[in-house]
Amino acid sequence: MNTDRVLSDGWELKRIDPREKIDAAAFGQEKEDWIQVKSMPAQVHDILYDNGFLDEEYRLGWCENVLWVGEYDWLYRCYFRCEDEASGAGLLFEGLDTYADIYLNGKLVGEHDNFYLPQEVKVSGSLQKENILLIHFHRVSDFLEREKWNPEWDGAVQKCKVIRKPIHDFPPEVPDGGSNYQGAIPYFSPIGVYGKVHVKTWGEVRIEEVLAKVTVDEANDGKVRLIIKGEGGNTALSYKLYAGRELVQEGALEEGQEPGAEWSIESSFTVAQPSLWYPRGFGKPFRYRLEIIAAQRGNIVDKWERQIGFKKVEMPSPLEFIINGKRVRLWGGSMDPLQGYTHCYCRDRAMRLFDMAENANMNTLRIWGEGIPQPDEFYEEADRRGILIWQEFFLGHGAYPDTERIADECRKEAAALVKRLMHRPSLLMWCGGNETIMGAEFAGKEPFGKDIPLKVFPQVVEELDPGRYYHPNSPWGGEWANDPRTGDYHTYDCVWQYPYQDYPQFISEHIRTAPPVMHSLKKIIKGSIWPEDEKVSGWEAAAKQGLLSTYESPDCMPENWLQRSHRNANGQRKSGPYWEFYEPQGPEDMIYRFGAAYGQEIRRYGEQIRRGSRQPGESRRSKGYFSCKLLDTWPKVYCASIDFFQEGYIPYYSLVRLFQPVLLSFEKGESIRLWLVNDSDRDVEGTVTVSIYHLGEERNLRENQVDIRIGQGGSDMVFDLAEYRFFPKDCLLYAKFVEKNGDVCCSGVDYVDIERHLRYKEANLDVRLDGNYLVLKTDAFIRCVEIKGQSGEDEFGWLFSDNYFDLMPGEEKRVKILGNKDSGQLRIKGHYLQDEKVLSFTRKGL
Repeated sequence: MNTDRVLSDGWELKRIDPREKIDAAAFGQEKEDWIQVKSMPAQVHDILYDNGFLDEEYRLGWCENVLWVGEYDWLYRCYFRCEDEASGAGLLFEGLDTYADIYLNGKLVGEHDNFYLPQEVKVSGSLQKENILLIHFHRVSDFLEREKWNPEWDGAVQKCKVIRKPIHDFPPEVPDGGSNYQGAIPYFSPIGVYGKVHVKTWGEVRIEEVLAKVTVDEANDGKVRLIIKGEGGNTALSYKLYAGRELVQEGALEEGQEPGAEWSIESSFTVAQPSLWYPRGFGKPFRYRLEIIAAQRGNIVDKWERQIGFKKVEMPSPLEFIINGKRVRLWGGSMDPLQGYTHCYCRDRAMRLFDMAENANMNTLRIWGEGIPQPDEFYEEADRRGILIWQEFFLGHGAYPDTERIADECRKEAAALVKRLMHRPSLLMWCGGNETIMGAEFAGKEPFGKDIPLKVFPQVVEELDPGRYYHPNSPWGGEWANDPRTGDYHTYDCVWQYPYQDYPQFISEHIRTAPPVMHSLKKIIKGSIWPEDEKVSGWEAAAKQGLLSTYESPDCMPENWLQRSHRNANGQRKSGPYWEFYEPQGPEDMIYRFGAAYGQEIRRYGEQIRRGSRQPGESRRSKGYFSCKLLDTWPKVYCASIDFFQEGYIPYYSLVRLFQPVLLSFEKGESIRLWLVNDSDRDVEGTVTVSIYHLGEERNLRENQVDIRIGQGGSDMVFDLAEYRFFPKDCLLYAKFVEKNGDVCCSGVDYVDIERHLRYKEANLDVRLDGNYLVLKTDAFIRCVEIKGQSGEDEFGWLFSDNYFDLMPGEEKRVKILGNKDSGQLRIKGHYLQDEKVLSFTRKGL
């Protein structure tokens, strides 16, 4: 059998002065100044950190003291044995960052210059029993200086875009911006190996590449179309399809290739009425295991194996998806890299992200065009969980060099990505990058390089993955790139005035800003959490005058908080309506003020676009909503729903409630109207109770019940509160939907007036544990019940099915205790309550 071995052990690292070439034979034998690598893949900073040369500070985004790493070249060395007697051999590098020369046994065998491309090098005849692999990484700055620059690009194209490496790995081009956009201070530029390194060997026959296109036809039969490339004669190809361990189908594909020939065949087979792969919330994400087998004289000599899934996708209009007959609106987040201190895949961080996405009722992740390629393991998890993938090619904000070299590199990147992912059931669509066209429009510049997303990428998709939707860029559509009426829309309404923004077709970025939760904020700032010295900045004096956070003021928070924000992104102007909340008297109040304002904006706009418009001629409902950013790559005070430490605050839990499949929502316009929205996988029918609750008197003033039925994917008004004519503004709006079987499907609380106009009484909060659930009740309304966990001194790692929620009297709230903590103390308190409840928790069922 052919072999594929990952080189994870036997690696060393060495720093050298920059140079064009090295004496590979000499460095292969040199003994001094090599640093042991504990595990691979690992980038240079990872290895230095593991060996005690760098401290924790840079991983928290304070990167000034590690900039020296980028001033040197770096050598990786690996000793490995190879006992296989093979006709052919190759090395596969899944991720190299970025400029590298590859040497095997003293001989230059490959060169690399593109972060986004894997590198495969044939080394047939060069492998020995004892081998030395050397990778010489060159410092990036040398190549940045030597790349050709067209003066026409001045002011339109970032200089780092002449290199195919993430744009956030370079210093900010606009000075005095605090952090760079992702959050490193002043910036961080990784270098080294970030993907697995394989050594492959093969005999006379090998399967070199398999492209599998998996679809469902009108008769609901599955179709698998294959393009298989390989080499070697007298080859018999066959396939086997398994459901779990059960073989459900097999057959021959092609045989009788000429000896030594390189071959390519196209074949297909049909699977009658297969079990379908459903997105999360709509059914089971059923998968099959497909094997492509190469045999010679009856002996299996090579095998290709992948998990596939059958799903039927229809798109009546752009970004309107019907999957397996169900209308599926996309709820999710725009996903930045999991972390910034390394481009290596961190499985634990990915699993936590998937857990939090599932808990938030998300069905889609948008892989951001300014991010990095994720490994197969990431997409395998999306397949398994039923999470759809909006996959972008790697272009970022603003114009790009319009050269044939850059276009050709992007073409190769796109082809490699399409070939790798096209068989995956989670893959929903392709997109040509993030804000490439819109960024040029914002700057008023020529959109240099626009042919890459508008011509190059769609040609690749049409050739390799025909039939799958390609979206030219995000945002894209209409009279201008960010036209809310068509295509997708990024909510820059906080800094730009847009027409038609109330009911956009699709929101692929909704952005507001707030600090992270308190225990995260304490870890990322320097100095006091609440400085006493007014000389530090003008924020404290402004607070005393009631002038805190004026629209243009940079002093919306303490200076050391703002140091963790990219100021050129206008974060202080992207906050929610903080002026509707009480002035802060301390850091907890400040965090709450901005967090609650962010959460309120998520609710206001998110519910609005889920309800839709009743006006003739307007788009009825938006087809999707993505939070931006879903997560922080570096510690930051900006817009992420999930912070760098993977903690959720009010914005995250606002998404949990916004994305619940069946939603009750109060529309507050010329009248207050209650709506029921059904984005579940089925029709719903039952009774809605709507009431007006007087906050001061703690009683219902009015109550009505309405029987209703809403079809799958539908939305309709339930009740117009104009029937009540008028009522005091210090009232709450409450609604509950009970299905015909008696189950409470959903409930919701809203307000008539803003929070700072309301007064909240003390309440008796009753909390008990029921297994791994908290059960909460109250005798009076409680605003924003917060649940915090602590295991010893550790406040991180907790997760709850809901948090920061309002609690009505007479309502029993059950909250599941999730996360990675098996025991600890739970602290429960309403924001305006004096008393805190404390419970000891030990997870059941360990």
